Amino acid sequence: MKFKIALITMLFVLSSQSFAKSTDEWVYESITGDLKQTPGCKDKATAAKKASSGQRFKKYAKLLCGSKGYGWAIDKVTDKGKLVCEACEGEYEGQEKYRCHMEDVVVQCKQVARGF
Repeated sequence: MKFKIALITMLFVLSSQSFAKSTDEWVYESITGDLKQTPGCKDKATAAKKASSGQRFKKYAKLLCGSKGYGWAIDKVTDKGKLVCEACEGEYEGQEKYRCHMEDVVVQCKQVARGF
């Protein structure tokens, strides 16, 4: 009786691990896109810094890969693209205020290879 239980357990363990896919196999794809504008109107230096670096840039670059579909994650930013700033309309006490965003950002996305 114990032999049958041990045999069934061994068959279950060995068969389930033989079909497991290794996570060392990745599928890569490059995506080009534009990132969102900075919120609000700020002076040009601040708006440019927020759009081109830091947490905001990382977040929207990650979302660019997420737009590809479920399971896609960012591997690296290949090209940061170009910075585009647009003047805001309205009165700002004699100062010009801007909203900036990054265009043509190229990111390399990755996904675990599917299948067995």
